[in-house]
Amino acid sequence: WPAAHFPVPHRRCSAAMGGGDMTVDELLAKAEKKMTTTLTRWKPDYESAMLYFDEAATKLKQAGRRQEAMIAWEKCAEANERTGNDWHAGKHLEQCAQLAKDLKQHDQVVAYAERACAAYVSAGRAQRGAECLGKTARLIDEAAPDDAYALAIKACTMLEDDDKASYARDFYSLAGAIRMRQEMFAEAAETMLRFGASCDAGEAHASLRKAYLSAIVAHLYAGDGAEAQSCYADVSDVQSFQDSEEQRCAYALVCAYRDGDGDAVASAIARSNALTFLDAPFARAARKLPRPGHDLKAISFAMGGDGGAAATGEHFMAGVGGGGGR
Repeated sequence: WPAAHFPVPHRRCSAAMGGGDMTVDELLAKAEKKMTTTLTRWKPDYESAMLYFDEAATKLKQAGRRQEAMIAWEKCAEANERTGNDWHAGKHLEQCAQLAKDLKQHDQVVAYAERACAAYVSAGRAQRGAECLGKTARLIDEAAPDDAYALAIKACTMLEDDDKASYARDFYSLAGAIRMRQEMFAEAAETMLRFGASCDAGEAHASLRKAYLSAIVAHLYAGDGAEAQSCYADVSDVQSFQDSEEQRCAYALVCAYRDGDGDAVASAIARSNALTFLDAPFARAARKLPRPGHDLKAISFAMGGDGGAAATGEHFMAGVGGGGGR
């Protein structure tokens, strides 16, 4: 068969150009030279430059010279971009992000991830771009939580815009966990509400129910019973939440807080399995309700209750789909 009938393998410097016998400095010098024109070469040879930079970066990483490897892979990505090979540019920029994380250069991690995402989008692979952002968010979720949260939410938005909201679940979970760990409970709850709305659009009913219960738990963990009550009222009319174990648990918790009854809170938690299956940060928070130091009497008054344990929650819930929760 003619050679044209077979795919041409991706060339490596060591195989096609003798790069395996070169030192790192020689590889980098070759790469830089290929990026320029000469009297005998009127156009830069970006493909050859990319191969030399890639080989140099690999050797630098193996030698533990991460900063130099990162720069070499960035130049490799730029060479790929010059030839319209955005897919491989994205992959090399992701490698840069990983090295920047190892070097604790968190601003650079974010910058490389965003550039990689843009490259994937240019290559027609928006989903891979979003997943790159979400994956990078996990790299820095403890060292740079605000940056990680922003990357995770951007990943979710991209997936939703691409009609692939079902792939956003892990990134919403990550974003919610970050805010819970930061004790930014209102934002954690808002993240879960947004996740629930995304699930509603995608008919992911089980995830929706967990998301809405998580939002209510976050508000209660913050000691904001009034916001938990308002949140419940907002989501109780969502059809896939109604008459679910999660809805009944949320109803019981909100009623117990409105009654100012710590024993009823503990009882609601003990009776429901729904809390066990929430994402870990929300499940842990639920087990600690009511939190020591929270003034249940004051929370009850803020919710319109009488501050006591008189079980006055029934008439409060009468108009917001809560019947059967007690």
